[in-house]
Amino acid sequence: MKIFGKYLLCLFFLSGLIANASYLEVVDKPEEQAFFIKAAKSLKLSHRKVNNLDGVEHGYYLIAGVFGDPKNAHRFEKKLSSKGLEAEIMLNPENKMHYVSLSHRNSGLDLLEDYQKKIKSTYADKVWILQVVNEIPEIEKSSASNIKEDQTSTESVAISFAEMAKANKIAFRSLIATENVRAGYYAIGGVFGEKANAERFQAKLKSNFLNSGFLKHPEKDLHQVYLNRYDKAEDAIAASISKFQGKYKDKVWILEVIDPKTPSINIVPENNSKRSIQAPVNDKLLEKADAYFDRMWYSEAADIYEEVLAKGLANHTYKVIERAADAHYFNTNIERAYYWYNILYRDYRKEMSANNLFRYAHTLKGTGKYARSKRLMRLYDRKIKRGEGEDEEDMNKAVPREIILDNILANSGNFEIRNIGVNSRYSDFAPMFYGEDKLVYSSSVDSAFLKTRRYKWNNQPYLDLYVAKMNKENQEVKDAVKFSKKINTKYHEASVAFSPDNTTMYFTRNNYGKKLKRDNKGVNHLKIYRSKKVNGEWTEAQELPFNSDNYSTGHPALSPDGKQLYFVSDMPGSIGQTDIFVVDILEDGSFSDPKNLGPEINTERREMFPFITDKKLYFSSNGHVGLGGLDVFEVAYSEEEGFMDVHNLGQPINSKVDDFSYIVDEKSQKGFFASNRRGGKGDDDIYSFKRLVPEEANENAIAGVITERITGEIMPGTLVTLLDENNIKLKEMLSDE
Repeated sequence: MKIFGKYLLCLFFLSGLIANASYLEVVDKPEEQAFFIKAAKSLKLSHRKVNNLDGVEHGYYLIAGVFGDPKNAHRFEKKLSSKGLEAEIMLNPENKMHYVSLSHRNSGLDLLEDYQKKIKSTYADKVWILQVVNEIPEIEKSSASNIKEDQTSTESVAISFAEMAKANKIAFRSLIATENVRAGYYAIGGVFGEKANAERFQAKLKSNFLNSGFLKHPEKDLHQVYLNRYDKAEDAIAASISKFQGKYKDKVWILEVIDPKTPSINIVPENNSKRSIQAPVNDKLLEKADAYFDRMWYSEAADIYEEVLAKGLANHTYKVIERAADAHYFNTNIERAYYWYNILYRDYRKEMSANNLFRYAHTLKGTGKYARSKRLMRLYDRKIKRGEGEDEEDMNKAVPREIILDNILANSGNFEIRNIGVNSRYSDFAPMFYGEDKLVYSSSVDSAFLKTRRYKWNNQPYLDLYVAKMNKENQEVKDAVKFSKKINTKYHEASVAFSPDNTTMYFTRNNYGKKLKRDNKGVNHLKIYRSKKVNGEWTEAQELPFNSDNYSTGHPALSPDGKQLYFVSDMPGSIGQTDIFVVDILEDGSFSDPKNLGPEINTERREMFPFITDKKLYFSSNGHVGLGGLDVFEVAYSEEEGFMDVHNLGQPINSKVDDFSYIVDEKSQKGFFASNRRGGKGDDDIYSFKRLVPEEANENAIAGVITERITGEIMPGTLVTLLDENNIKLKEMLSDE
C-alpha cells in the first residue's frame, strides 16, 4: 500500500495528459508505463501485453475470467453485473477465448485507480491486467525530422516505412536501386529461382494486375514477381491491407527499393482532427462510384470505392470511406463493411452520424465482436435520444438492450438446422409451403443458356420463382424447376404466398410494364401482384390497388384463413425504413386500407418477411435487439389481446449476419428459413430446421435468480407468476430465501 501511495501522487497529473492525448497516441509514455508496472506489482496484479488484436479496442483491461464457452462467459458476466460491477465480454480473435473484463481504460494508472476505488471492495477474487496495443507506435523525433504544418510551429510525428509496415503486420525487405531495378515499393507475390517459373506466375497475375512484372535480385540469382509497383509507401501498404481490392488474397510482402541519391523519407500521418471530410475533386473514378451508389448499384460501387481508396491516403476522406462502408453494408458484405466503418470510427468518430454508428455496431455483431457492439449501441441510443455530440464515457453505462442480448445468447440452441439440397451458388431464399409436398422459393440461379441479365445491386442474375418436391418427414427438398412462365419475367419475382386452397397466389415483382418504371429519383420500386389458377394454369398477374410508383410493397403473407394479407412497405405512415402492414381481403376480392402493425412490431429500422400462423407472427428485423444483420423474431397474438411481446429466436436460427424468410408448420415444429451465414453454398441459402424443445411450459426447465433492477441485489421470497403466451396464469410460487 505504501509503494502504491508513492505513485498515486503522479496519477492525477498523468491522467490529465492522457485525457488530452490524440487518439493515435495509444502507447503510454515510458515514465508512466514504468510507474504503472511498479504499481501493478505492488498490488500483486499480473500484467500481460499483446499487440494488434483485431476488433479489440486498445487500452488496459482488468480481467476477472477467461472462458472457451460463450455461455459460461455470459453467465459469469451476469453474476458480476448483479454485484453492481460493469462487466463486459470481449473475444480474443487469436485464441477464440472470451475474456470477462471489469474495467477498460486508455491509461494503466487510471485502471489501477478504478481497481482501488471501485472494484476491490466489491470483488475480492483474483484479477489480472491485459494491455492491448493496436495502433502505430510513436517514433522519437529528431530535430532533422520536425515538420511544420500550415506555417505554424506544430510538430508532426514522423513514421518510417518500416514502422508502418510493422504496425500493419506486413513483411518487408529493402535493397538499393540499380540501373535495372527502379526505386519504389513493390508488392511481391512470389520468388523463384528459375526465370521460366517467374514468367508463368506473372502471366497468371496479368488478368488482374496489368502492371505486374518481376525483378532480378542484383546479388542473388532470384526472380521476385510483383503485383504492382508504387511510388509511395503508404499506397503500397493500403493496397496490401485491402487485399488489392479483394483481387489477391494470398500472402504478399513489400520490397522497398531505395534510391541512394535520395535521403531517407519518413511518412507523416495526417492530424485526424484536421482531415477534410470532403471528397477529392475532379476524380472521374469517384464520380462513377457515386453514380453507381446513387442508383443503388452497390456491388459495382463498392468495387470502385475500393479502387479509389487503394490509390492512397489522400483519398481516405470521410465521404469516400463512409460510402465504401455503406456500399458493402447494403450488399451484405459484412466483413468489408466492418473494415471501413472501423476506419471511419478511428479517423472521423466525431463526424459519424447515428446511422453510421448503428451500421458499425451491426457489422461488429456480424463479425462476432459483441462487447464492442454493445458499447457502440449505447452511444447510438444516446445520440438518438439526446442529439449528437454525446460524451463517449456514456458508452460505459448499461442500457436495457444489453440485457436482452445476453438473454438471447443464454437461451439459444433449441433448433437443429440443415442446408437443403437445391441451394445454388447464387441467392436462394423466401421458401413457402405449396400444398402438402412442395416448396416454392426465390432464386437467382444462373440457369439460362444465353448470357444472363444481372441485377446491378449485387451483380447476380435476376430472381425467379422455383418449385421443388418436399419430403415432410426428413425435409429433403429436390427436383427444383422454374415456376409458371406466366409468373416469371426477365426481372425480379420473389416472396410468394398462397391461399388456403392454393388457387390464388400473391408475390413480389419489380414495377414493370413494357419496361421498368421509375420514380422522380430514378428508383424502380417493388409491387405485390395477384394471380389466380384457372384450369390448372396461373393467369396473367394483376397488381394490387395499394401499390404505388412512388414507394415499394412486397413480401406478402396470408393468414391461415386467407382473409388477411400481411406485407412490407415504406409507404407514407411508415415508422421506419420498412414496416409490416396488414389489409383485410373482402368478400368481393377487394382490400381494406393498409394498417400499420404499430411500434410494438415495427421499429425505426427494417421489418421484413412476415409469416403468420394461427398462433404467432414471425418476421425479420434489424431494429429489434439481435445478434447481427436481420434476425428472426416471433410474437404471439390473440383476438382479445392482440400482439404480445416480441422474442428473438436465438441461435442457431439467428447468426451474426442476415437470417430471414422463416416459415414453420406449428404442429410438427418443422420449417425453413434463409441466411447468408458462412458455410453455405452460395450468397443466400435455404436451411431446414426442427425445433427441439417443446413450447409447453415445463416447471423443471425454468430456473433463474431474481434481482432488484437498479441495485442488482438478490430478492428472496418474491412472488413469481408463470403465464402462458396468452397471459393466462399457469402457476404462482415464492422464490427461495
